[in-house]
Amino acid sequence: MADIYSVKNVNTNQIIASFDKKADAKTKRNELCKDSHKKWKNKVESGEDLPKPFPYIVTKGTKHPRMK
Repeated sequence: MADIYSVKNVNTNQIIASFDKKADAKTKRNELCKDSHKKWKNKVESGEDLPKPFPYIVTKGTKHPRMK
């Protein structure tokens, strides 16, 4: 598997997984963020105005064609 897209932890800058396709990386990111999104949804329903948290993000990997 090529390291074109990576799923990375925002707090630790640790790469969790690498993927060939961006859609696969986004699916993994959404799976990892599921708990924080559930907590966010409960807070928004209670009236708080908070941006949706993403503790894991999709970034360009080391083998991405536009990575310098």
